[in-house]
Amino acid sequence: MGRSPRQQSTEKAEKAEMPEAPPNALDTIKEDPAILCRMKVLLYDLRNMATDRNSEKRTLSTTDELYISAPYFTSAQAQKIKTALVQVHQPSESSAEEDETGIDTSDNLVAVEEAIKGRLVNFFEKRRASGDARPCGPHDMAPIYEYVFGVEQKELKDEKFLARLRRCGLDGSSNVVKQKEGKKKKGR
Repeated sequence: MGRSPRQQSTEKAEKAEMPEAPPNALDTIKEDPAILCRMKVLLYDLRNMATDRNSEKRTLSTTDELYISAPYFTSAQAQKIKTALVQVHQPSESSAEEDETGIDTSDNLVAVEEAIKGRLVNFFEKRRASGDARPCGPHDMAPIYEYVFGVEQKELKDEKFLARLRRCGLDGSSNVVKQKEGKKKKGR
């Protein structure tokens, strides 16, 4: 059955009221399966670099203080991610200690790089004084990245993801794109 003209006009009005995500919103960028897979690999590595030699090797080969660089991302991808807008929640004095990320609710859109650095200001100052500006991955970065990137820890434990990571490493992200394009061409 079709929708009545009244239902159709109500739906149009509701769509007009809903703000669309800006083209540089992180959610829009995550629609690229290669970037999303590489984000997950980075998060996995941050969580597992102490126990997984490949994770440690990839993490230590980054050149960016936020780890958003090669080998995880191309320069263009890294720039796109760092400048992507994400909704963050401002820390409140009462709950910042309770929340692993130090983030609470409000409606602020900021760049990913700003959101991450905002959580780590004090830590960066201590590390720079020691001569190393990179934060400690697992302890300091993983919960913040998971929050900012909108990836849950259970996604990093998914057997398909882990099997692809073990089999292909970072190259598995390009295979995801090839597989999805192949399915589109075949009409699946």
